Amino acid sequence: MSVEGPEHIFHGEEEASLPGAQVSLSVITRRRLLGYLSGLLGGLLAAALGLPLARFYVGNAFARQRPLWLELGPAAEVEPGQPRLFTVSHVSQDGWNETTARQEVYAVARAGDGYVVFSNVCTHLGCPVRWDDAARAFLCPCHGGAFGLDGRVLHGPPPRPLLQVPHKVERGVLSVRVGEG
Repeated sequence: MSVEGPEHIFHGEEEASLPGAQVSLSVITRRRLLGYLSGLLGGLLAAALGLPLARFYVGNAFARQRPLWLELGPAAEVEPGQPRLFTVSHVSQDGWNETTARQEVYAVARAGDGYVVFSNVCTHLGCPVRWDDAARAFLCPCHGGAFGLDGRVLHGPPPRPLLQVPHKVERGVLSVRVGEG
């Protein structure tokens, strides 16, 4: 089939199949326009459905939690050389699940100035330690571990000293930090 004259211009797939035909990229046919629009609509639909789905799976993995400071009480109530046990609790939320976390800590006033706050969890297997006045040590009932007033291991299987809990004193009130920040 021979095509003569400018009045017979074919576009789209038919034009490319004719020998010697030139494809004009500046001319958009109805078929090409509908192809572009359906591709654009499909991409927008995929993004509209895919982004919330990705957010659901990732959740708050990249969200940075603000540290939570909980008050223990007046710092003056902690006597030098005598550990004082405090129990703190707070509500943490993971998605729709709310849990109340409870933690016990020992606050110790240093002989000089300042305080140190220890977790009451043994670094061996996680048993709760308690202060024994007669032994002048934190004792672990599970495997005979003992920690000194400064938190270091005196004897037993614990591999590390007691963990120190971040704390601060503001306006005479001793507070500890829970959560990551």
